[in-house]
Amino acid sequence: MKKSLFNAKNLIAATMIFSSGIIQAQQWLITGNGGISSSNYAGTVNAVPFYLRTNGSAAIPGQAILNEAGSFLVDSDNNTNIAKPKGSIVVGAGNVLGADAGSSLVSGWSNNLANSGGANIVAGQTNTVTNLAGKSVALGWNNVIKNSNQFAIGVGVELGDFYSGGFGIDLVATGNRSFVFGSGAHASAKLVNNIPKSIMFGMSNVSTVLITDQQVGIRTTAPTANLHSVGTVRFQGLPNGSGRALVVDANGNVMVATSTITRQAGQNDEDLQSQIDELKNEIKELKDLLKQNKMSVDLSSNSDEPKLYQNAPNPGRGETTIKYFLPNTIKDASIGIYNISGQLVKTIALKDKGNGSVNISGIQGGSYVYSLNVDGRNIDTKKMLIQD
Repeated sequence: MKKSLFNAKNLIAATMIFSSGIIQAQQWLITGNGGISSSNYAGTVNAVPFYLRTNGSAAIPGQAILNEAGSFLVDSDNNTNIAKPKGSIVVGAGNVLGADAGSSLVSGWSNNLANSGGANIVAGQTNTVTNLAGKSVALGWNNVIKNSNQFAIGVGVELGDFYSGGFGIDLVATGNRSFVFGSGAHASAKLVNNIPKSIMFGMSNVSTVLITDQQVGIRTTAPTANLHSVGTVRFQGLPNGSGRALVVDANGNVMVATSTITRQAGQNDEDLQSQIDELKNEIKELKDLLKQNKMSVDLSSNSDEPKLYQNAPNPGRGETTIKYFLPNTIKDASIGIYNISGQLVKTIALKDKGNGSVNISGIQGGSYVYSLNVDGRNIDTKKMLIQD
């Protein structure tokens, strides 16, 4: 009888100890919860973290935490992440999320969102989101987001105003809706785009290409044309053909000329130089012939046909004179001067009838042709040489 009482006392004591252990520990239902209610969960009943661990007996076990604020942390260095908001996911070590950084995704090491807004995506190391900026992306190392709706990928990218972005190394974009691509010269010499609504490209702290609304600047941040280049422009391997010539005005703007030129198939610079040399020889021969025979040109005319005479002197040094004859019945007449490429250099309207002359000056040295145009007809064309 005493033995039975002793066994009963032991059983009651063991039951009390086991029940006390159940009260102190969380209960895991290995057969599943019996129903759906507010009490059917695995977790805590007060504001303390809920830990998931593997290899729990190790000094630093594998660890994931649903913390007291309601963010999920997967530690690579246990208990080094700080997440004050609800609804964020943090992976890595030493990351800090402030109370307003809810619904953010953070991965890596030492990323600072202590003063950020919500809904950011940050991955890498020592990226910073400040000024309660939200809805932004920072991927890489040491990038700084200073406003909402920004996108940075790379190393040392700093973004200032709304809707700005950067891709590369040591970059700064501070203009509204400004983007910058490339690499600055150094962390202390970054490529900076502070021009609103533009895209900047470069591989130093000086912009190479800037694109604004319908305008592209090369080596300039203030383009004034659809394509504005400061410096040389080179074309190579262009096809042969005919078309309108291009001219450049005093401000460097390229425009289409009124004249049409043709480059023959297979024609190269040597061919053009050969033609120039031939023209020079012909002019020299004409000049020698005039000297030898002491010829004089008879400009008197009783004809009703317009005439164009050879300029004199030819070659002229800086200036020369062109003489002509126009019948009284002529309504409109002009002399056009063209360079060796066929580009119109100068047009001179002729007002006087009968024998007349025009003085030509102010054109660069070189070979030219000039034509007499009367009432829409080309009457005659002659060659002339101007020396500097």
